[in-house]
Amino acid sequence: MLARLIATVAAAALATTAAAQNVNEPPNGRLYLGAWLDTADSAPGVGDGDRPVRMDQRLGFNLSSFQYAQNIPIDTFPFPIEQVEATGTDSLIYLTVYPRPTPWTVTDEQITNLTRQCGIINSQGRRVLVRFGPEMNGDWNYYGQQPSRYIALWRRVFAAMRRDAPQTGLVWAPSSGNGSTSPCRLTNRCMMLRNRSIPCLHPHDIPPEEFALLDTNKDGTINAQDDPYSPYYPGDEYVDWVGVSIYHYGPTYPWQDNTIAPLGKFESFLNVGNFYQTYSVAKNKPLMIAETAAAFHVNSPTGPGVGELATKQPWWRQYITNATFLDAYPKVKLISLFEFRKFEEVNTLGQPDDRDFRITNNTEILNAFKQDFAAVRSRYIESGPLRPNGGAPAPLPSAVISGGNGGNGGSSTGSNTGSSKSDSDRIRLTAAVSTVAGIALILLAAA
Repeated sequence: MLARLIATVAAAALATTAAAQNVNEPPNGRLYLGAWLDTADSAPGVGDGDRPVRMDQRLGFNLSSFQYAQNIPIDTFPFPIEQVEATGTDSLIYLTVYPRPTPWTVTDEQITNLTRQCGIINSQGRRVLVRFGPEMNGDWNYYGQQPSRYIALWRRVFAAMRRDAPQTGLVWAPSSGNGSTSPCRLTNRCMMLRNRSIPCLHPHDIPPEEFALLDTNKDGTINAQDDPYSPYYPGDEYVDWVGVSIYHYGPTYPWQDNTIAPLGKFESFLNVGNFYQTYSVAKNKPLMIAETAAAFHVNSPTGPGVGELATKQPWWRQYITNATFLDAYPKVKLISLFEFRKFEEVNTLGQPDDRDFRITNNTEILNAFKQDFAAVRSRYIESGPLRPNGGAPAPLPSAVISGGNGGNGGSSTGSNTGSSKSDSDRIRLTAAVSTVAGIALILLAAA
């Protein structure tokens, strides 16, 4: 009886420290708020695109994450890291990396260029999360809907990242599987992409071996009844974080009407295919909302509808500023706002759909968000001063394969093998072990 009690106490204490082992995961009860900004200038050197420092000033809050995009193959620092440095904070770099235009010919050298870049950023004291090959279950990416090829490439990247940048976390992030493979959407998207000379796969173009993996219910078709995630999952030992992109585009395809999102829509998207429970809770992976916003259709054929504020505010109230949601989903550890206005797809008038996703460019909308955010502000981690001379990345544990033999991604001792622990992680782990030992001694003495 006593031994069983001691074992139970020990298991509980160790479970509370398990989260600290995930790369760059914030502490229990807290999460990061970040943004992907449209930093493009109207002309070279003008500087009129958005910037992290301007975003922080607008919000009156120093965001803890800024997202940038990059292709592989890459050059050294092709994204403007100086924009984040200008904030003077320790905000982490959230890097979305697209393997294109030829994803299946990426070389080991090209992968090493990426991972060494992340290692350099780490050595300067800045944390990095890399969302590699996102939304791989969608048809709109070069590498989309080809799971076996995708997993093979992912594992090569993971192995190199562990070798060169163990303080960088790798994020596996599909698109929310809310009917994204419906035939009408495939056709519309593929027509747009092919008109821009971008390859896109129709269901009948998918190689037979990939088709067999995607047809999870084996009914001979690929549709919304198939599992949108499992064919692409690289394995627990190859993933640090999981993520998902969730948007409110409107009520029905072709997504052109400005409407209020139904209550519970965000939560239902998060749970498509039981995503949160299966890939975050059960696997003990921190989860990021990798991209999110409500789209206001500026040139909607049906007009402004409920208006821009009424389109966007009910959406962020479902999760970002919703304390009940945050309590119910404690593994959600980062929410990244999509702050863009862009043309996507084609509306029923044959025009590119002008979609404004931003919530900080309009004074009325910004003030409404800040007022709602004030109630939950303490839940979110605000970035602080960057500690200078962060030092070189910690050495890899001996259990990690370090010889550059891509494809194995380290040992199989756990999902976070090769992650370096910060001082605070070591303190938490030591404290937990000490607590367990102390309780055990007390119980033994009482016996």
